[in-house]
Amino acid sequence: MNFTPLFIAGQVLLWIGFLGGAFFTVLRLENTDAAWSTIPWGYYGVAALVGIGGVVLLRLNKAAQAVNVESTGAELTAVQESLSKASERVANLRGSLEDMSCEDVLEYIDEECAPLLADFADGRMSISNRFGTKRYAEVMTEFASGERYLNRAWSAAADGYVDEVDASVGHANAFLFAAVSSLQNASQNKENFSA
Repeated sequence: MNFTPLFIAGQVLLWIGFLGGAFFTVLRLENTDAAWSTIPWGYYGVAALVGIGGVVLLRLNKAAQAVNVESTGAELTAVQESLSKASERVANLRGSLEDMSCEDVLEYIDEECAPLLADFADGRMSISNRFGTKRYAEVMTEFASGERYLNRAWSAAADGYVDEVDASVGHANAFLFAAVSSLQNASQNKENFSA
């Protein structure tokens, strides 16, 4: 559940209205001669309006969440594609390292991997919006580790440490593959759950 300001305001108003209405109905002792005059209807009406205002805000929040889910679906697809392509390109880099110079590695990371990683990072909140913070944390932990090792490979290539480039690209490949797997599992589980 996303606790948006609209959701929180709606809940607060709903409960203030409900509790206020309940309070005003028992505020005075019952007048047996005129039972309906026991309730201060003006205050009760204000409490009811506050509660209705809360319900309206909750309905608006629900409608906004439905729109967000639709836009999140398209954004999530783009995020999944960016992550998958980045993982594939790092795997290709790993397989081609023997034939590449350090300058080639720098150029490959800058041109082939960095834009995809940036695209993924820009749209990462769609994971949280769609699957929740637990799955978001799982994917982002793997992604961040993969990105960190790829940055380390870039630095090692810039300094000419070939063995470190090889080791770092291998680690980056493993972490990015794990991030892709985690995101695919989330998508499959969500589809199976909603079916």
